[in-house]
Amino acid sequence: MRKLQVKNIVVISDTHFGSTLSICPPKFQLDDGGFYTPSPLQRTLWRYWTDFWGWIDERLDGAPHILVHNGDVLDGVHHKTTTLVSHNLKDQENMSVQCLQPRVDKALKFFQIRGTEAHVGPSADCEERIAKRLNADVDPDTNQHSRWELTMKFGREILHFSHHIGTTSSTAYESSAPMREIAASFIEAGQWGDVSPTILVRSHRHRYIEVKPANCRIVVTPAWQAKTPFVFKMDRMRSPMFGGLLIRLGDEGVHIREKIYTIRRKIDVEL
Repeated sequence: MRKLQVKNIVVISDTHFGSTLSICPPKFQLDDGGFYTPSPLQRTLWRYWTDFWGWIDERLDGAPHILVHNGDVLDGVHHKTTTLVSHNLKDQENMSVQCLQPRVDKALKFFQIRGTEAHVGPSADCEERIAKRLNADVDPDTNQHSRWELTMKFGREILHFSHHIGTTSSTAYESSAPMREIAASFIEAGQWGDVSPTILVRSHRHRYIEVKPANCRIVVTPAWQAKTPFVFKMDRMRSPMFGGLLIRLGDEGVHIREKIYTIRRKIDVEL
């Protein structure tokens, strides 16, 4: 077990670089030499992205920190989708590195969690290539730069990072899967006489929520991708959530600060 002298963890996830509905830098050159022009939505997301990192830097005030990307770095070529900047995975990987490198350079350590194979390839091979280019922390058990899960001792807390969690299209049941995840964690630990993580960090559903029973909690991160045609089929009403987390160790223990953005519904026609 390695010990790092750090009291700040920045967590982002679901950046889905390469999607026409996700973050895109103001200027990006494609493999054939042409340039992709971001849409108005992508320009808005880029403003949110830069504002988020300004918010992070202001709170860190130069303090060392760890950066965790909790899966789905790029969008991949999946489900016959047409909403891609480029179907060339090299383009998507280059965009991922271009956008993440400045933040990785500021972090003491960078950890890459593997996401959904439909997006990041079989066994997250795209994510592994990106993580290697970004010099992510190497898992000593596999000698790979990305991993399916990460357990971290942070003060008195034990944090567990993994990408997937159950989804729902119902606000009434939004806390159900997180509560099941907590229950599963304690049952599994008790079954084997192990210690259960006290803070679970999950992603995948693109909706932020924190559920905090006594002496444990789970937080599901926001994302950086707007609603896709696939999502509109399942969930018409709820707005997307963009942003990330700052997990800090202070005098009173570990606390989580979230920064959340959305796109408000507009009136299309007024009669």
